Amino acid sequence: MKKFFAIAFIAATLVACNGGGEATPAADTTAAPVDTAAVAAPVDTAAAAAADTTAAAPAAETK
Repeated sequence: MKKFFAIAFIAATLVACNGGGEATPAADTTAAPVDTAAVAAPVDTAAAAAADTTAAAPAAETK
């Protein structure tokens, strides 16, 4: 009876594994397509930096 269960277990393992692994992994179908036409605009390093309007103004000095 042990031999029968051993053979059944091995057969079930081979059926579950489909006789081996996949030759190539499946393609990722959930990934978003990449738009190669969209290009980021170049950064203008000669332009002045924008002022921080959210920062608190410095307190006035008194003498």
